Amino acid sequence: MDIHPSQPRLRLVGSDDPKAVTSWRAARDVADENRAAAGNPSLDPTDPRWVLAARTHSQLQGSTLTPERRARVLRTARQLGVRPFEASVIIAIVQDHARRGSPLAKAADTLTLLRDPRPRPTQHETWARWLAAAVTALAATALLIWWLISA
Repeated sequence: MDIHPSQPRLRLVGSDDPKAVTSWRAARDVADENRAAAGNPSLDPTDPRWVLAARTHSQLQGSTLTPERRARVLRTARQLGVRPFEASVIIAIVQDHARRGSPLAKAADTLTLLRDPRPRPTQHETWARWLAAAVTALAATALLIWWLISA
C-alpha cells in the first residue's frame, strides 16, 4: 500500500498516557450504559428503583461505595420514596453487577422484584390534607349542631 505524500498520516495520540486512556474507557463505558439503558424494556426510565440504581452506579468507585457517597445515595432514595431497606438492596444489586463487570441494564429484571415505591406526599401536601380534614370535621359538626337546634 503506497501512501502518497499529500495524504496525511493519522496516528493515535496519547495512547501512552494512562490518564487519556482511562478517560477514553470511562467515556466508552458511559456510552455503553446509555445504549443499554435506552434498550431497557422492563423498567421505565423514571421508575425510582431505576433512578436510584443509575445514581448508585454513578457514585461507585470500581465496585465500592464510600460512606459519604452511600449517604448521598440514601438521601436520594429518601427523596424518591424508596425505603432504606430497599435502597440497601438496590445498592447491593448495583455493586454486584459492577463486581461482575455486567452492564447496569442487566440489573433491571432483578430491580423489578422490589416493590414499586409510591412517591410520598410532600410536607406541604400533608399539611393541606390535615387542613382539609379539619375543615370538613368543623363543617360536619356545624351542620349537626344546626340540625339538632332546628329540630
